[in-house]
Order: sequence, then structure tokens, then C-alpha cells
Amino acid sequence: MDRKLYHGSDQIIEKLFIGVGSVHNDYGLGFYCTTIESLGKEWGARKNGVGYVNIYNLRDDRFSILDLTKPPFDDALYWVALLMHNRDISSELKTNYPRELECLEKNYLIDISKYDVVIGYRADDSYFRFPEAFVRSEITFESLKRIFDAGELGKQYVLISKRAFDNIRFVGYFEVNEKYRNDYYSRKAGADKLFADLLNEDRYSGGKRLRDMVMDDANK
Repeated sequence: MDRKLYHGSDQIIEKLFIGVGSVHNDYGLGFYCTTIESLGKEWGARKNGVGYVNIYNLRDDRFSILDLTKPPFDDALYWVALLMHNRDISSELKTNYPRELECLEKNYLIDISKYDVVIGYRADDSYFRFPEAFVRSEITFESLKRIFDAGELGKQYVLISKRAFDNIRFVGYFEVNEKYRNDYYSRKAGADKLFADLLNEDRYSGGKRLRDMVMDDANK
């Protein structure tokens, strides 16, 4: 089945090259797209107020796909483990929460190298604070799951393998303007408010925190 994908950028990208980009993206090195046109528009305009949405077709029924939004990997902990493994996390997290990071890696980290495509929720700077706060046990698993299950983050399609790169086809692009940059920052403001609300709610809640999971793991 051909899947239409969008990639927002300040450039028109007709030719894709495997191995280009940052290893510190959510799911490591790969080409990041979305099936949601509005998100492509926001990302195209977010830097300069003008930009492009590149459009591609991908025959995704040919691939080995890891879908982190569907069972059995739709547990938010698999998502957090991959983010903490791939993102350039702060030295504060590494120094102060080594047992939490080790617990996630040991129990939930998936080897994505055997897949062609990864489908998962995105965690831009607005939303990366949620898994960070979870690692610090500032928010509960229940709150993290609420964010994850809501799907507000938007799905990303990430091309990992050469096979995937060989089977994606550029079909065109269109320009985007300042309106979509405003949409991006409106979404960011909503994430800021939600984050503050969750911190307040969870300060005195009795939900499960990562430190509890670390203790449970140690007592097995």
C-alpha cells in the first residue's frame, strides 16, 4: 500500500540520502516524516515563517515495521526508553538518575536496527519535558500514559534502512507561510500549560513513579 508522507523543511528535498542527519533524534539516525499534513506545515514554517512541505509516497507493506503506537509495543515505557537512549540528554539526568535510566534500558529498550521503518510519537522540545520529568519521578506513569495515549504528539514515520530509502519516491512540494509558524507556537504554548498542570497535579498524587519501578525491579 502506498502511504503519503510529509516532511516539513526550509528546503525542497527531492533526493534522500541514508546516513544524513543527527543520531540524537527521537529514534536515532533516519529520515523523519509524518502522515499528518498540518504537522508537516508547522515544521516547514517554524524556523523562518516560510518553508516547504515535501511530499513522498512510500510502499510500506514491503517493510519490517516497528509501530510503537500499536500492541505489543504501545506501552509508553518503550517510547521513553528509546528517547532516553537516542536523545542527547542532559548531564544532570545522567548523573542523578542512573538507576532510572538503567531500568528503562534493561527492561524496555528495543533494538530498532532490524527494522526498515519505525512509527512512533514525536517528542520535540515542547514534549520531551514530559519523559524527562517522568525519569525524575516528577510526574507519574499515569500522567505520562495520558499524554502518550492522547496522540497529540503526532505520529512520525522514520526511515531507517537502505531498503526503505530505496522505496520512497518524491512526488512534489508546496510552500507554507507564517500562519503555520503561529500554529506551531500555539501547539507549544498548549504543551507548556499541560506540563505545568501535570506537575501541579502530580505533586501530591499517589500514582506510580519511575523510582517505584526501579525498586520493584531491584526486588525481583
